[in-house]
Amino acid sequence: MAHFPERRTDREAARVDSPLDALDRPVGRLLRLAQHADPQRVVDTLAMTVAEFGGSDVRLYLIDYPYTTLRPTASTGRPEGLRVDGTLAGRAFTTGRSQAVPRPDGWQVWVPVAEGAQRIGVLEVTVPAWDEVIEELCVELGIAAGHLVVSATSYTDHWVRARRSRPMALAAEIQWSLLPPLAFSMDGTSLVGLLEPAYDVAGDCFDYSLNGDRLDVVVFDAMGHGLNSSVLASLAMSTYRHSRRGRASPDLVATLRDVDAVIADYARGEAFVTAVAAALDITTGLLTWAVAGHPQPLHLRRAHVLAPRDVAASPPLGLMGWAGGDHVPQLASVGLEPGDSLLFYTDGVTDARDGAGEDFGEDRLRDLLERAHASGREPAEALRHLVRSVIEHNAPAPLRDDATTVYVRWDSAAPTRR
Repeated sequence: MAHFPERRTDREAARVDSPLDALDRPVGRLLRLAQHADPQRVVDTLAMTVAEFGGSDVRLYLIDYPYTTLRPTASTGRPEGLRVDGTLAGRAFTTGRSQAVPRPDGWQVWVPVAEGAQRIGVLEVTVPAWDEVIEELCVELGIAAGHLVVSATSYTDHWVRARRSRPMALAAEIQWSLLPPLAFSMDGTSLVGLLEPAYDVAGDCFDYSLNGDRLDVVVFDAMGHGLNSSVLASLAMSTYRHSRRGRASPDLVATLRDVDAVIADYARGEAFVTAVAAALDITTGLLTWAVAGHPQPLHLRRAHVLAPRDVAASPPLGLMGWAGGDHVPQLASVGLEPGDSLLFYTDGVTDARDGAGEDFGEDRLRDLLERAHASGREPAEALRHLVRSVIEHNAPAPLRDDATTVYVRWDSAAPTRR
């Protein structure tokens, strides 16, 4: 009969029995070692540290672009990867907590790999014992792995390729290269975004930036499909960032008008980009936004979508000032309460259509949002389930249009920073 090891709970005994006494700040040494290591061999660098406390069988899995599968970064017995739903690895990924199961030769452990708020995968390790000290060290290794992979991605294509389950269209390559990290969280404010169809997205993109106490968020939806749409979206995003960074004081309306002027000059009235741009004061919860030919954001409070604000519509960017027009985007504002959430989205979400020709629609979107809010799901999981619902509604056909979502939650006032 196989003998399974017991989990040890006495922290002091664990320190005496384990090799951790001989380890002098292993994660710090790991980071120093990685400074001059091959950026393609992050797993080998991690394995050296794991071996110091008797661990082995280190494997790294990265989340794929649709956020459904954890893909192996090296040859394993699981060439197709591991599904996020229904696996221990997936549970570690979605909950952000380590998972451990006993084996005859020790413990099989899964720990989340993250960089900041962005979950990028899981680390699998076999350890001879499982106690608070070993768990703490494994969790720290997962955090270190996240930083090492993100840093290494600047020097090699290895980690980008590892995430892909199929070839990516050129238009999608352009769009993904524009994006910030897909998740952000600090001081009571969280943000997460997703793009679909992940390997074929073209005209949709989003951006955010925290400057002082102000979190700027924007979602763009460029006209058309394919490469021309991606080029247009890239121009809008670059102009938005240039305008935002170049102003001594932030101005939503002026920034949108800058984008409008550049798109108009480029497309000469034959193409446009819709947008929703917002600014959230994370210390007070005051949200200000403006739309240009785009769906209004949905505001949730206590698991209910609030009635939309009556805001005058503005033409899409590229058409506001075209042919002598002088349209100015109208600002709207609302004071958020702790626990409030907002969904920014493109019309590809509500326009998803099933086999009978029924649109996904805003009513269905509101219902799903309210249920996700009531369930208490973290923003990343709430958004992942929402996007899966859109894709399943449209199945088996692929989405006809890009479906981009950005979910923001404000849980508490952040301390004012200078």
